[in-house]
Amino acid sequence: MTTVESLIKDGKVHPFKATREEIERVLNLARRDLGEAEKIQSSLDWCFSIVYNSILQTCRAYMFHLGFRPASSEAHKTTFQFMQIVVDQTMKQKVDYFDRVRKKRHRAIYDEAGLVTEKEAMKLLDEAKIFLTYIEHEINNNK
Repeated sequence: MTTVESLIKDGKVHPFKATREEIERVLNLARRDLGEAEKIQSSLDWCFSIVYNSILQTCRAYMFHLGFRPASSEAHKTTFQFMQIVVDQTMKQKVDYFDRVRKKRHRAIYDEAGLVTEKEAMKLLDEAKIFLTYIEHEINNNK
């Protein structure tokens, strides 16, 4: 079983003392990206990618809040591994979903245009909003 300690030992996650301002800046990136994604629904691949970036920034803000940051090697994958460990049971399925999105987003950006459907993009947008609200609540209530 993967633990935060094993991620540290493997060099995938590093302890990090973020300031409240650093955490808020990353959350602002997540909020910005959600707003932009809502505007670009004409390009579903890019909408999907921007929402994914919002989710990634949301996760990074929570990692910072908990005192960690991902290493640069496999940072996206490691971020979701870390989140799977630290979120409440109610959010674990969502993190699994976001990890699957990570793989599809990679294909949509680098391999195949037109891969994302409107239903997929809108579902991801809705899930990202729920997740951002959850993380903001966790950060604000666990200072």
